[in-house]
Amino acid sequence: YIPQNYLLNLRHITVCCQAKTEKLMDTPFQFAKYVTGKYFAGRRQDCVTMSNLLSQGENIVLWSPLKSGKMSAVQQTFLNMRTSGKQFIICDMDMTAIHDAGLFIRRYAGALLSSVASTKDEFEEMSARLLAGTSLVFDPVRYSDSGHVFPDSGEAGQAEINAVAHLPFALSAERDTPMVVLFREFQNIDSDMGEKFFKALESEIGAARAVGKPSCSFIFMGSRVNAMESIFQRRRFFWHLAERYTLSEISDAEISDHVMKGFVAGGKVLDRDLLQGVIRMFRNNIWYINHFFFICDSLSKGYISELTLNDALAGMISVHEPRFVSIMDDLTGFQERLLKAVLDGNVKFSTTEVIDKYRLNSSANVKRLKDALMKKEVIMFNDKDEPVIQDPLFEYWLRKFYFGEEK
Repeated sequence: YIPQNYLLNLRHITVCCQAKTEKLMDTPFQFAKYVTGKYFAGRRQDCVTMSNLLSQGENIVLWSPLKSGKMSAVQQTFLNMRTSGKQFIICDMDMTAIHDAGLFIRRYAGALLSSVASTKDEFEEMSARLLAGTSLVFDPVRYSDSGHVFPDSGEAGQAEINAVAHLPFALSAERDTPMVVLFREFQNIDSDMGEKFFKALESEIGAARAVGKPSCSFIFMGSRVNAMESIFQRRRFFWHLAERYTLSEISDAEISDHVMKGFVAGGKVLDRDLLQGVIRMFRNNIWYINHFFFICDSLSKGYISELTLNDALAGMISVHEPRFVSIMDDLTGFQERLLKAVLDGNVKFSTTEVIDKYRLNSSANVKRLKDALMKKEVIMFNDKDEPVIQDPLFEYWLRKFYFGEEK
């Protein structure tokens, strides 16, 4: 027996939760998923350029710090291509949880087949024909239980690597339709076996180019900036085979437009000077800005005051502070002092003055410290070879709380 008043309360809670969910989905300040369509802000020309590159069979390398809008730009590009009538197959390979190249080979083979097949019979026939001579055999039980086409364990030697590197080209030729393969967090498989896959894929891309416009395009996307730079610039994998593309910064005007329109639609008012301060603090990072103003929207009913902004910022700091503390706990004393030197605006760390002031020991030690902070993805270097702290909110927290008077 369930009391009637309990059912009424449950129905009320369900309606309220549904309304909250709909508001989250309808808000212009989206941060919980990638953004396309009417709420996509800026980078229109980036989408046009990437669409042109993909349409010509070119490959794109795209890296920037986590939550910089890469996925939104790529998905908006796909949307634009579909809208313009272009036909293509997408294989979206999310490697966020994959850190082993052997596992990658098996999951990638499954993702490629899943982009064109839908039934067990299709998977069995295509894997037997296109991956013959390898250990990649369709497992119907595994597929029913987890959706994975192949077992996660098993041999992944050169035969499997070569077959999987060729597979997207074979599928595209069979379907007579171009294919776009999106690798998310591509740097995760950088290892000895990963390098074997890089070389095999390089060979396939080169062979396809030799006979005309390739039927497959690849987007190599990563959020570990220095790791991606190591693969594509320092070690020169896919050199001259992929176009390194840097997303443009979303301008102050574009962000202001986006935010003001969002608040006007809800009957709210925000002072533009306050808005400019937020844009500067987050260094035009649209994910952080959307997250911040989503909180402001939830906290306000009409005029959005400076007090509301401060409350929203305090909420964000509270959420992210454990992560920031963990980053700092992972640094040595030398690394922490070099990070302080970066915050203070220094760009030449091997001078006697900087070494003495921050107690960095020696110029040889400075190089080791820079390499360590880059490997941990705390800092990166821009086109002017100037150090930049990757995360704008982390930088604010360091200045205000960790190294500041509120420490």
